Amino acid sequence: MDEQGQRTSEFEFNDRGRGPKLVERITLDAAGLPLAIEVDGNSYMGAPVQEDYSRVEGAAKWNSTLDRGERTTTSPSFYAAAEGTPDQLALLARALLRAPGQRLPLLPAGEARIEVLLSHEFTTGGEKQRATLHAISGLGFTPEFIWLDEDEDLFALSYGWMGLAREGRGEVLEEIRRLQDQAEDTLLRQRATELTQRMPARWCLSDARWLDVDTGKLNPAANLLIADGVIEAVGAPADVDCSGLPQIPAAGRIVLPGLWDMHVHAGASDGLLHIANGVTGARDLANDHEQLMKVAASFASGELVGPRLQRSGFIDKKSPYTAPTGAPVDTLEQALAQIDQYAAQGYPQVKIYSSIPPEWVAPMAARIHGHGMRLSGHIPAFMSAEQAVRQGFDEIQHVNMLFLNFVSDADTDSRTPQRFLKVAEKGGDLDLDSAEVRDFIALLKQRDIVVDPTVSIFDEMFRHRSGEVSPVLASVADHLPPQVQRSARAGSLDINEGNAARYAASAEALLGMIRRLHEAGVRLVPGTDSIVGFTLHRELELYVQAGIPNAEVIRLATSSAADIANTGVKVGRIAPGQAADLLVVDGDPLQDIAALRRGVLVVRGDRVFRPDAIYRSLGIKPFVESIP
Repeated sequence: MDEQGQRTSEFEFNDRGRGPKLVERITLDAAGLPLAIEVDGNSYMGAPVQEDYSRVEGAAKWNSTLDRGERTTTSPSFYAAAEGTPDQLALLARALLRAPGQRLPLLPAGEARIEVLLSHEFTTGGEKQRATLHAISGLGFTPEFIWLDEDEDLFALSYGWMGLAREGRGEVLEEIRRLQDQAEDTLLRQRATELTQRMPARWCLSDARWLDVDTGKLNPAANLLIADGVIEAVGAPADVDCSGLPQIPAAGRIVLPGLWDMHVHAGASDGLLHIANGVTGARDLANDHEQLMKVAASFASGELVGPRLQRSGFIDKKSPYTAPTGAPVDTLEQALAQIDQYAAQGYPQVKIYSSIPPEWVAPMAARIHGHGMRLSGHIPAFMSAEQAVRQGFDEIQHVNMLFLNFVSDADTDSRTPQRFLKVAEKGGDLDLDSAEVRDFIALLKQRDIVVDPTVSIFDEMFRHRSGEVSPVLASVADHLPPQVQRSARAGSLDINEGNAARYAASAEALLGMIRRLHEAGVRLVPGTDSIVGFTLHRELELYVQAGIPNAEVIRLATSSAADIANTGVKVGRIAPGQAADLLVVDGDPLQDIAALRRGVLVVRGDRVFRPDAIYRSLGIKPFVESIP
């Protein structure tokens, strides 16, 4: 802090060529509340950041790449910058601790509150130091966790794969993560108790029109008899007698199998959003083994609210661009040994990443297939998608990898943001009806290659300009917490008048590729790799925009996805013997795919959830009231 009371902080990290770079200057009043804030730099994906805030005699004004406004404040409040450094989060925590009731109004909107979760003495740098874990609510769907020292200064932050500690004190991060995970787990278990209805051994979902997702046929109102979390019978009331059994009346609404998100990186706090959005199954495509097993077990037991999880192993080679998860390898021998270990741990699939040398793919594929597992992943750098398919890939993650097969050159390093930018710049120029594209798609069909497009994240990346609402959240933004609404206006790439039309054309080309893949019979699996729940709904909407019929889109997200996930449990259909993973919606998704957003009941085996109650617990305004 300088003589004028201004704090200056710089924040930067590099994640495979991506990462924010921010310079922040904050001036505080005597109560520790911001009088002025300036933030300059770029966001994680490179979009420009410029934000100014000032408060003079109660008149607050702000101007940023997202919005601008002014307000007269008559009570203490804290301006939360759209792109702030960890120092700003620490200042907010300190201000909240000193505020009445540990609450403060936020500008531009909302309210933040803080609670103390635990205190712990760490040994770091040969010295003992006490730090306290705090949870700040009101900034997002789930609390922000922050560790402060005894002087209420920033001690550490933990974000799962990533963490921040003072220079020379990084050895505390493993313990920080363990303690924070335990505290978060306690909070989520409390939520699960409050939001879960445990069902008796036998009960009925009555008067429900049910969707046969394999045929696309909507059947008349029926009773679904469920026993021990499994569908025992489905039929007309005269054939399936529910007399004397507990019943939940669907009142003629449509019931379909729960949705699957086939590209997640599961965390315990994601489970609530999954279930509220009707996602009862998910496939994890890169995670720490012990953490994933713990989360999967907690979801399965009902101790935490969450979907049925399928696992995929993950392997990358050590490089400056290594993914921040798993245990990266140095040699092919180590990679093969890791495959053996995943097989022994019961993984059905292994995902490989961008730093794997192309010459490793064939021997890794042979070892993976020898164990009866599937191989998927990013196309390794300096390798084409066609080469990867011919050398043993069973599935390709991300639609941009298909485009790189045609638009990359010898210098394209797909370990870096070039894997996005090259497609943004050149994807719109690709002739999707050319012989080379048709031949490539035919190869995918011939080899029965599954494609996991995650097209929603690229559609957003190529279209979303800062200041506009994210296409992923545009249709739901007014239901979200105020600070989430504001963050939804932050773009990813630096889109400007010079490239906006070109990038938009590339976004359209992505949808054109999706349509051609489907028409050729290439199997697609809907996944997100982003904000769970809401992004899956957007993914399915984009499939419809691409020209795939609604009924077929629903099949892709239910029975087809469940078959590919292959959990060992019969799931993904409404039929006797199938797990009772169900979504009841208000509306007809065969006519309007957006009806999938209007869930009124979610069943996950022997447990029932009301989406409106889950949404309210996350600070989200429900889209429709649930079945009582």
